[in-house]
Amino acid sequence: MDALASIDWGVMFRPQYRDMLLKGIQTTLGLTVGAILGGLLLGMVVAFARLAPARWVRLPATAYVELVRTVPLLVHVMFWYFAVPEMLPEALKRSLYQHDVGFHASLVALVVYSSAFISEDIRSGIRGIAQGQAEAANSLGFGFFDTFRLVILPQALRATVPPLLGQAMNITKNTTVALMVGVGELAFVTRAVNDASFLSVGVYAFTTVFFLLIAVVLTTLGQRYQRRYPAR
Repeated sequence: MDALASIDWGVMFRPQYRDMLLKGIQTTLGLTVGAILGGLLLGMVVAFARLAPARWVRLPATAYVELVRTVPLLVHVMFWYFAVPEMLPEALKRSLYQHDVGFHASLVALVVYSSAFISEDIRSGIRGIAQGQAEAANSLGFGFFDTFRLVILPQALRATVPPLLGQAMNITKNTTVALMVGVGELAFVTRAVNDASFLSVGVYAFTTVFFLLIAVVLTTLGQRYQRRYPAR
């Protein structure tokens, strides 16, 4: 009990550390939101390509998903941080290095990595729609694009919301990989505050609670959505 009482649980409220932690949260949320939006857009494109009847469209999309999911996320981050800038023209490379290369490289890696998983969720949702839905729409005079846009896609997205919320949770946790290239996200800042204060328990408890709250919020949203829109 004496040991617990001696722990400074309020380290995150000290002015010299509070701003650092808040900046880390801001960076983490920026990576998370950017990766979710980018991964969703790219994932939809890849999912549609994988469902295309043309092999020259379907096969590259399939290869993309398999390759991206096979390579660890850390390798993706390292590739975009170390390799890609060196392959750019000299003028573009100099311009890139004038900005936060680590943040942008991590964001691109997260988008690419998450899009492969998101595309599979969307593809599964589309394939889960009964073929009779499209046939009924065609019999009513709907063309291919109208059938897909007005009948298939809305039902597919409705079915994929819960797994997409799960992907959002994974993306939030995956942002911690960015610390390996010096991005000041929450895990990086937590380590820096710990090194400066030597108050490990309080600092890491704060970070743990932050990610736990994100998980609880997303899980609750998924459960409420499933109760309101149960699978049919």
